Parts: sequence; C-alpha cells; structure tokens
Amino acid sequence: MESIGRIAVIMPHISSNTETSFIDVIHTRAAQYGYDTIVISGVINYVDQQLDQVYSKGQTNIYDLILHGSFDGFIFEANIFCSERQRRTILDLLHRRNIPCVAVNYEQPHFPVVSAEENVLLYLAAQHLINEHGCRRLWCIGGTKGHTPSEERISGFRGAMEESGLPCDDDCIFYGNYWRDVPHRIALDIADGRLEKPDGIVCGSDIMAVELCRTLMSKGIKVPEDIKVTGCDGSMISQTERVSLTTVAGQERINGFLALNELLKAMGRQPEDSPVVPELIIGESCGCGDRGSIRRSRSLSDTREYAGVMFDILEQRKTSSQGEIIRRMSECKDLYDVTGTFLGCCYMIPTGVRAELCLCEDWCREPSDPSVYRRGGLPDKMLLAIEACYEGGEQMKEFPTRDIFPSLTKPHEPRLTVVSSLHCKGQIFGYVGFTYRKAVHIVLDEFYMNWCDAVSSGLNAVQNRIYKDYVNKRIESLSEFAPVLGIYNKRGLISKLMNLMSENSDFPLTLTLLSYIREDKVHYSVPPINSIVNAIRLSESDTVLASIGDDIIAAANTGEQKLSEQAFAEKVAESVRLSYKGAVEIKQERIAVISCQLKPSDIFTIDSLICSMADRLKGKMISLSSGTFSYKDQFTAMRDNIFRFPEKDWNIEALTRSMGLSKSHFHRIYRELFGTSCKEDIITSRLEKVKWLLENTSLTVAQIADKSGYSNTSHFIRQFSSRTGLTPSAYRREKEQKGK
Repeated sequence: MESIGRIAVIMPHISSNTETSFIDVIHTRAAQYGYDTIVISGVINYVDQQLDQVYSKGQTNIYDLILHGSFDGFIFEANIFCSERQRRTILDLLHRRNIPCVAVNYEQPHFPVVSAEENVLLYLAAQHLINEHGCRRLWCIGGTKGHTPSEERISGFRGAMEESGLPCDDDCIFYGNYWRDVPHRIALDIADGRLEKPDGIVCGSDIMAVELCRTLMSKGIKVPEDIKVTGCDGSMISQTERVSLTTVAGQERINGFLALNELLKAMGRQPEDSPVVPELIIGESCGCGDRGSIRRSRSLSDTREYAGVMFDILEQRKTSSQGEIIRRMSECKDLYDVTGTFLGCCYMIPTGVRAELCLCEDWCREPSDPSVYRRGGLPDKMLLAIEACYEGGEQMKEFPTRDIFPSLTKPHEPRLTVVSSLHCKGQIFGYVGFTYRKAVHIVLDEFYMNWCDAVSSGLNAVQNRIYKDYVNKRIESLSEFAPVLGIYNKRGLISKLMNLMSENSDFPLTLTLLSYIREDKVHYSVPPINSIVNAIRLSESDTVLASIGDDIIAAANTGEQKLSEQAFAEKVAESVRLSYKGAVEIKQERIAVISCQLKPSDIFTIDSLICSMADRLKGKMISLSSGTFSYKDQFTAMRDNIFRFPEKDWNIEALTRSMGLSKSHFHRIYRELFGTSCKEDIITSRLEKVKWLLENTSLTVAQIADKSGYSNTSHFIRQFSSRTGLTPSAYRREKEQKGK
C-alpha cells in the first residue's frame, strides 16, 4: 500500500521498550490505513528549570516542525513529558495548527484525551499473588499521591484485596513517586524489624520493584521465598535482574491503540476495533519460577526483542567510536565534506535504513555579519544536504519545509521516521531523520545524541572555516601573497601569469592545480599542502606557486614538456620524499591534479579559467574521497567481525544497506581492499570454524553445522566436501589418525 498521508507522534524521548511499544502499535495500525508515522522527539526529557539552557533550546526546537510540517493528524504523548511548561508550549503549537489531534493522559480543553484504564494493572498483579500463591498480607507501593493514574493503580490493588475479603487499610499503602527512594527505605525497615514483613508487595512500577528486590536481597531477605514482589509497566529492567520480575505490561500499547483510533475517527476514518488488553508477565519474583510456571507472552517477547536489539547495537559499537565521527567532522572543510562524512558514518546508527540530513536555507552565517544567525524556529524552505539509503539518494536539493523530507513526496510504502534537531552553540542548523523498519529498532540514547552533535559540530567547523577564509581573502585582497605559505595568492597568480604570457607568448605555459586528500586517523607532522609547497620550491625553483584557497595550490611553468596528471602526482610525491628524507610521507594516489595548457587568448579570462579548474578539482576530490580508501576502516572492521563471528547470519543485502552502498559498489570496494569477495570470506570463516570444531570437539556434524552458521546440514556437507575434498566425518577421522 502506498502512503496517503502523515501522522505525527510527539514524544520527549524514546529510551525504553514501553515507549517503542507505544510507537509500534501506532505505526503498525497507521500503515494499514496508508499513513506514515513521523515521530518528533527532543531526545531529552527536560524539566522546567532546564528549558532555558542553550543546549535545551536547540534540542526542543524540533517541535517547531509541528507548525511547518504538513501532517494529517497529531498524537501528543503528553503524560511522559517532565516539563509542564514544555507541554503547554507544544499544546499551543498544536492548537494553532487546527488539525486533528489526540492527547494521551493529559486533560486540556482543546483536544480529546485517551487513557488506558490504570486500575486493572495492579488488580491483575494482586489477584495473581492472592489466587496463585495464597498471599494474605499484601502491601502496595504506588506512584505519586494525588496523581490520577497512580491513584487508579492503587484502586485496582484495593479492589483485588476487597474482592478476596482481605484487609486493605492505609497502613499497607505507600507512595513511592515511581522512583527508588521509598522502596529502598521500606526494604531497610523490613530488614531491621521496624516494619512487619508482609507476604508480598505489589509495586506501581518496575523500577520501584527492582530497587525493593535488590535492597531486600542485600539484607538477606529472599525474593520470592520470604517476600513475593511484582512490578508494573513491563520495562526491560524487569527481565534483566538476577530474579526476573513478575510484572504487568501493555498499557502503553493500549494508549497507542486508543490514541490512533480516536485520531482516525477525527480524520473521518472508521477504524476497526480490535482492543489491546494488559498482560501479566510471569517472572521469578512471585515464585512461579520455582514451580516451572513461567510462560511466554506477547509482552515478554517484545521486551526480549528490545533487549536483543540493544545488545546487538552494543556489539556493533565495539567496531566504531563516537570519537571517530567527532574527529572526522571537526576536519570538514566544506558542506560536501560534511555530507560525505555523514554518509560514511551512518553505519554507526545500525538499525536505521534511511538517513536524511536537512538544513535550514540560512544554515550558514553571512561572513560579513556573523552575529546574525537562526536562534530558533524553522524557515519555510530547507536544503536536503544528503539522503542516505540502500535505494540510493539525493543531495543538495531545496524543498519546502512542509514536505518534511523530499522522499515523502514520492510514492512509497508507509514508513516510520524519527526526526530530531541539529544545533550548535545556540544556532539552529536544521534536523536529521532516521527511518526504521520497526519501532523496536529506535534507540535514542547518548550515542545517538553525540552522533547528531558531531554532525552539528561539523557544520559549525565549516561555517568557521568559511568566515576565516572570508577574513583572509579580505586581507589578501590588499596583497598579492598568501601570508601562511609565503607564495602568491590568487590575485598575485593572475598578475604573474598575465606578465608571463605577455612577455613569452611563443612559449607554452602549463597551469596545474593540485590538492591532497587527507587520510583518516593519520597525524601529519607537517600539513600535506605545506610539505608539497616546500618540496616544489626546492626542486623546481622556476615554478610559480600560488595558494588559491581551500588547500588548493596552483603551479605554473613554461616548457615544451607537459607531464600527465598522474606523472605530475608521482613527481610531487617523490619530491616530498627526497626533500624530507623520508620523514614525511605523501601518497601519490591521494594527490588530486588538474592541468591545462594556457593559450595566448586565455590572457583575458584567466580568473574564470582558474575558477573552472578549481571546481573540477573539487569534483575530482569528492570522487576520490568516496572511493575505496574512504571505506577502508569500515570494511576492515566488518571483515574482522565476519571472522570473529562466522556463525552470524551475514546477509550481503543488509550489509550494503547499513553502509548506504549499492551491491555492485560494495562488492567492488571489498574486492579492491581484500582481493576476494565478501561471500568467499564468509564461507572461508565458517569452514575454518568447522575445521576447528571437528578437530577439537565431539559435536555431531549437524551440531557443528548449526554452530558455524549453516541452517541446512546437507548444503554444509556439500560445500565442505567441495572445498576440502573430504566429507566432515572423513576430515575428522583423518585428523584423529594423524594425531595418534
């Protein structure tokens, strides 16, 4: 089904499986009706006191997209915002749009409100302890006193107690504010005898239940043998403790379901009613584990999938570093450098399948007045700096902000995209969007924030470089020399060339422009351009040298012999080696060269000729930068992982998507770097593991096949036999005989 519209979901952060569950039910059902789900998130859930900080303003600026983007409806997850002031600001933006909107757990006069029934949650937990485990003396640790959802949860606990004819007075009700302090004190009071030990404690959140269990067990009180404990929410922490929690999950899925249904009705659609209900996740903290009563459930599977995604991301991050993108972005010279680095570092956000970098049309300050810049809001027009996805992408395209991303205006299946802000030192640069296949893949953590901040820092570095170049050009406009390198500047070069051409019109004059593509992770004791200039000066005293900006050097000399561009690069690299006696290394393949022979008639168009050559040289540098060596570190890390974990499901298509490359480009780079194909390396790595297992274990052939990444044993045997000339069993026998 092709997308017919967009629904925006407004959230302060996405940092747990409960939040991805909320998004999942919205996206899954919205896609059935043909709508994209665009999640607008400030990434950090600020409190009121933090909102006026410079960084906070930059992060929360993304909510201005509510005004500018073209949406069919909004779902405002207001309840989880920590800042009432932020809620009010967003509510005002939504009210100004006059578009269908639904708020979650937040009473206000403008829009309908949905809320899952909270009383059933602790009712289910208490009922389980009473009916399944025979508990008769139960306590409840609720949330915040007077908070409606918290009081409803406590009322569910009271209802279960009254239904079973058990006493439930105020002495067994505590308010824990959904945090660790109160449960910690209660556990200490029980351990020290200040409170009489109950049969069980029902907690209004998983985080309170976890703290209660940890403190009780640290004081020698066993859970569940001495006290049975249940939580609520179904968060990932409930399943990562030494004693897994029995908890109640599903309320966020219910909220998402109710919100979308209400919004579809407001948009004139008639949604099907297939309600979601809360679900009791059986863990060990109630005692079911000892009876073998733990059972699978949808919510438990969702929690484990989220935990698996987190673990997989952590594994992949072992081969990358935030410092890498920060360093690379800090060295960017222009916007093309930023987009190239953005594209090359998208693999650090491995669960995204599409990344789009969008800049405000005024993202770069005017060099003549750098004090004027965008401090808030979004313009009516944006610039798509780069679109990275496995289908290919666009670059440097202007579009109306109402489109959010140009790709959304093209025919496509409903997609799930998260949008967050790009800013630096109080300046708003724009926003970035990542598209995901599933909500469970969304992880907006500190790594993600640092990644986005590195992109903003790169834009800031480019902006500063532009200003610095502007100042230098103003200074150089009064002179004919580049002060840093001690050679001509562009103005001086033009003057010198005009004199040479007028004085020696019969002699050919060759003009060469060159630059050097710096290598990642390499520290240069002497900047490459400086070493090149010094070497040419020493070896070619009659060559006219000039700096024309952006680390581009012009070299002009007379003579009949004109070297090819490759030969010129080789000569420069050799000159540097000889001049510095090997102390400085310049690689010939990283020298970009453009040459032309000047004609007498060019004397009147030298300026435009130099500009044209400089543009061609920059294009050549971009082409070289996007070639094989720019991917070396990324491919090397990936290949190391293939040989470390051959049993993984190494899918070529997934690898190409994660790098934003086409299959043909991926295969070409891999072969150029390693002299073989990725598929061949996968087979080799698996067969090496197979051989080791055959020689060092007594596992069966089928077990070895499974542990080495082969899902089909017959295929494994055929492949092993064709490569080694022996069946696995014969190979094992041969090795055993040799070892005797």
